[in-house]
Amino acid sequence: MPESITQLNNYLQAKQATHTISWLDYSTGPSHDIKWTVQCKISGELKGAVPFAGTGVANTKAAAKEEAARQALVSLGL
Repeated sequence: MPESITQLNNYLQAKQATHTISWLDYSTGPSHDIKWTVQCKISGELKGAVPFAGTGVANTKAAAKEEAARQALVSLGL
């Protein structure tokens, strides 16, 4: 599992709050150039320091999820 996702899961596990995380993902673009967008929500709130933070956009779903987790960690001060 990528580093930021693992770190976020460990943080929530220590707080006994792993059930509060959710991910929303979708793709856009033509099949030969798909862009994935993943949003990280904790307790139903989009986590991020600035608008659209807690959101990752990348060519793969895994990379977008990792970026969303990284931004969520920043917003949590970690």
